[in-house]
Amino acid sequence: MGLWKNLKYVLSDECNGLLRLLVDHYNRRSDKNEKSIREILVKVQQTLDAQEVLDNNMSDSYQELKNSQESFVKVSEQCDSVLSQCDTIVSQITQIEADSAARGQEIKDLIGEEFEKQKEEMKKSSQMLAARIRDVHMYLEEINAPDPDAPNVNELLARIDVLEKKNAEYENKLAAALKELDEAKQAYDTADQSFQEEKRKVFNLSKKLAQANSKISDLLVRVKDRSLETMLQRDDIQNPFVITENKEKYTITAGNIQVMVTRFANMAVLDRFFESVPDHDPYKKMYGQYQRDIRSTARQFTPRSELEDVLQAFVQVVQEDLIAKMVEAMYRRMRSGNAEFEEKLLSALNQYLEAIGFYCRDGLKVGEVFQEEDLKDMECAKDARAQGREQGEILEIRLYPYYINFIDKYGKRRKMHTKGMMTVAA
Repeated sequence: MGLWKNLKYVLSDECNGLLRLLVDHYNRRSDKNEKSIREILVKVQQTLDAQEVLDNNMSDSYQELKNSQESFVKVSEQCDSVLSQCDTIVSQITQIEADSAARGQEIKDLIGEEFEKQKEEMKKSSQMLAARIRDVHMYLEEINAPDPDAPNVNELLARIDVLEKKNAEYENKLAAALKELDEAKQAYDTADQSFQEEKRKVFNLSKKLAQANSKISDLLVRVKDRSLETMLQRDDIQNPFVITENKEKYTITAGNIQVMVTRFANMAVLDRFFESVPDHDPYKKMYGQYQRDIRSTARQFTPRSELEDVLQAFVQVVQEDLIAKMVEAMYRRMRSGNAEFEEKLLSALNQYLEAIGFYCRDGLKVGEVFQEEDLKDMECAKDARAQGREQGEILEIRLYPYYINFIDKYGKRRKMHTKGMMTVAA
């Protein structure tokens, strides 16, 4: 309202000023200021129009202010009502606070009683815990108390240092000793190699000497008499090289290959014989080679293998290791003269071969002429130096053929044999 009032005063002042200016120009009117007078009149008219508008606006504003005052009165009444309600609410809140204070005091009393109980319980628990801690502390003190019988750690460390030094010295000495031992071993291996070489040379010389002695003895026997040939010719039963027990026995079949292998591997009679024989004995070395070859051959087959293949492999080992080496060596030794050891070894060997199932073909006789069928299982060496002998006459049977009977998988009876050796007159 003040704003409109001030604006009215301003317009009135401006209108009064224009009127005064108009009067002043009118009093001093001239042709020049006629235009100014008209302009002033226009401005006065505009000012009056503006004042009228302002009056109208002031009237409208007054009406609005009046309406606003009525609204303000209503709002004031509503505020009074709200304030009255607030007073009521405040009084209720005050009452609630008073009730809450009373209840808070009750709760505080209850909490105080419960706290006192818990405090008492915690005090008892603390006392018990303190007692337990004291007990544990005492127990730890007892445990950590130094043992009067325990050794001094410093002394032990000093002893450990001394022992470590001694151990280092011993290790150095041991390394030096090992080095010397290695050098000695190398020297020994060199010496042993040289010894073995010399031994092989001596053995070869001994073998050649034995062969030479055998040839000399053979010549002497042939010159003086034919006692061995006569003995062998006289009766087959007295011939120590002939086995005849298993001629009609067929104990090896395709169904019992494992039994046959067990028989070949069972060398108990020969093991007992060679127990007291020195390791450097030639016969024992031959026997050791035979053992290794038999075991190696046994590992090559299974119970499902063919009987002929298994038996052929074992017969070949017997041919090469026993007949061609051991039996021939015993034969030459027995021909040369005193051969008690060879006679005992031949007896043990015959027991072993007979237990397996071997026997000798006994249709051969020294002094008889060999037949064509004899060449099937015999190797024949001809001697052109024999004088006064019929061509084809058997001069010597160095090895008899060894036979073994078996029944194949078709049930047919068959035989397998080693090769014999004989000398005939050319």
